[in-house]
This record gives sequence, C-alpha cells and structure tokens, in this order.
Amino acid sequence: MSWIYLGRYCNIPTINYHGGNIVVNIRPFTKEDNKTLLNIEKLCPQGDERLAIVFDMGPDLTARYELYDNWEIMVAEENDQTAGWIGWTVKRNPEEQYIYMAEVMVHPDFRRKGIGIDLIREAEEHARRIKATHLYCYVYGSDQASTGLMDRLGYIREKEVRICEMSAYRKERVDPKYELERIEDKDILEAVGLLNRYYAGRTHFTPFTTESFREYANQILGYGLENFLIAKDNGKIVACGGFWDSAVLIEMAYTKEPFLWKSMSKVLGILRHFTAMPKIPPEGEFFKFRLIVDHAFEAGYEDAMEEVFCYCNNIMYDTRCEYFGTYIDPGDPLLEVIKHHRPQFGSMYLYAKPIARKLPDFSSLYVDCRDTIL
Repeated sequence: MSWIYLGRYCNIPTINYHGGNIVVNIRPFTKEDNKTLLNIEKLCPQGDERLAIVFDMGPDLTARYELYDNWEIMVAEENDQTAGWIGWTVKRNPEEQYIYMAEVMVHPDFRRKGIGIDLIREAEEHARRIKATHLYCYVYGSDQASTGLMDRLGYIREKEVRICEMSAYRKERVDPKYELERIEDKDILEAVGLLNRYYAGRTHFTPFTTESFREYANQILGYGLENFLIAKDNGKIVACGGFWDSAVLIEMAYTKEPFLWKSMSKVLGILRHFTAMPKIPPEGEFFKFRLIVDHAFEAGYEDAMEEVFCYCNNIMYDTRCEYFGTYIDPGDPLLEVIKHHRPQFGSMYLYAKPIARKLPDFSSLYVDCRDTIL
C-alpha cells in the first residue's frame, strides 16, 4: 500500500552513520536495481507484533510508479551494497505543486544507521529545489517505529484515513431501483460534474475535466473507464464509482494478526458450514484485494451508491475474488452506506511537512487512489 516503512521496533537512530568506515551514497534508480529492491521489500513487513502486513508487488518495481505522470526513485548504497531506497512523485494543480513520498525501505541489515533519515532528507531537498509547498506520506497505523521517526523529523500527523476491508462472501440481493451501467463517452461530462461537486474543497483534489479524467482512469492499470460505473435516476447520474482490480499490481499477506482476528476466523469457519459468513485472510497467506475508487453520489441518493457497491461485490463473488474495500476520509458519507457489508476497519496516518508555505487544511481530504498502492 502507500505506507512509508523504516523498520519495525527500531529506536530513533542516534549514531553518526557517516563516521568510521561507513560510506553511504544516494543515487538514481536504474533498471538493474529492480530485483534487489523487490527482495528488500519482501523482508520488510509493516506493523508490529500485533498487526503486520507484507506486500508482493510483482516483477517490476516501477509498474506502481507508472500510475503517475512523473516520479523518481533514489537508491542508498553503503560500501557498494544496496541498503534501501525512497520513491516519490510530484503532484501539481494550478495553485501549487507538492510531493507525495510513496515509500521508504531500508534493508534489515542496514538499520539504525540513519539511512532512512538521509533518504527522506533527499526528498525534502528536492522539494526545496522545485519550491514545492509541502511533502506528505502515509504510515500504516501499527507501524510505531515509522510514526516515531516522522514525528522526530518534524512531520505532522494531520489525518487518519480509514481502510475499509470487506469479504465478498455472498451475492447481494438488490431490487434495482436505478439504471446501473458502465460509463460511455456521452456520460463522462456529467459524471465529472458529480465527482467535482462531491470532492469540492477537499485537500489534494484537483477538479477533473472530461479529458483529464479519461487520461487518469485509463493510465491506472486494472482500472480504466470500462470499469467505471454510473447509476441513473430518470436519465440523470446520481451515483458513480470505479472498480479497480489493483491485484494486478499488488498482493498482500498478514504476517501478524490480532488474537481477536484469529478467534473470529475460527468461529466464522465453523459457522460457514451452516451459512455464508465473511472470511478473514489466514495469517501468512497472500490474497488479492480490489478497490472501489472515485465514488460520488448526490445527497439523498445513498441507496444508489449502495447499488453500485453491491454490483461490485457481486463481481467479486462471481469471479471468486474474495476481498475488496476502499480508503476514505473518516468524514466521507460513504462510511454510512457500507456499514451492512461488515467492513473490517484499519487505519493509515497522513503525515505532512511544510516547505514553501504553511500546510493546507487537511480536515477534509481527497484520497488519491494511486497513493493507496504505494
């Protein structure tokens, strides 16, 4: 996902890693680094002894960065051995540009030497050079080592983003009230208007045009306009949402699960002999996770949004892809819509640091779906 990771349980580095015979070099990524960095990532579960998760991003590290128009990866070497890396993208709108730090990874053998700090400083220096207004990143909720380090480096915890995970364990029965269909070219302008109204004023949201939305959706592997759904009431679009098969880029596994999850899994496993019940991914087993993204609905049309969600649930059920969900601002009205799907809630924290001017108001946030996979 889109979390910064600097090592589990490590204390804030206190040694001067530039001293002695240690020589750290930070350089641009090359394609020859791909395999080494992917192997490091597999050694870095994110979280703690209560809850931790690891990701398999497939054979190409850069595939996840190709979701963006511009990006950069910098690799840290200690005495010619790869120690870690940082990746970021520069985002722009008419008023400003700012940097999203997608990930920071440090090999377990090279921790407690300040390498993670120097990688973050590299991103900050780039932000200053281009006069970015701020940097931000996401940290997985249970990753205490990383949250502590971000606090020390002057980053401010601005927002908790809710992770809503659901199991498509049964087919939803819905009495269709709205016309539910995949979007066509003639509908894009109206759908874009709905999206722009729904997210108006949210930090990090840049209003779409028909062309920018088409390019954005089609640039994301596993998404595309063919997977964008609209619900109509008497010919008017009243709800919409994209169904992103993000599993083409990422699979995940919980390496540590809370005791309560394990207990629930056993109980649900017994009950599953008698009726359909939600599933919890077994500890250590990789699973595919799809996302509902770019949702929006008119006030009073919560039931239309519910139909979109049920349709996506049924796609999951029919294709035997059991897990799906969404990442949203806690104040988003979608949370009330999806309660009956029995979501399992998690958290990631948005950390931000001002550069050229004070931080924006994060009280209402647009969660860029691309950020949730990096």
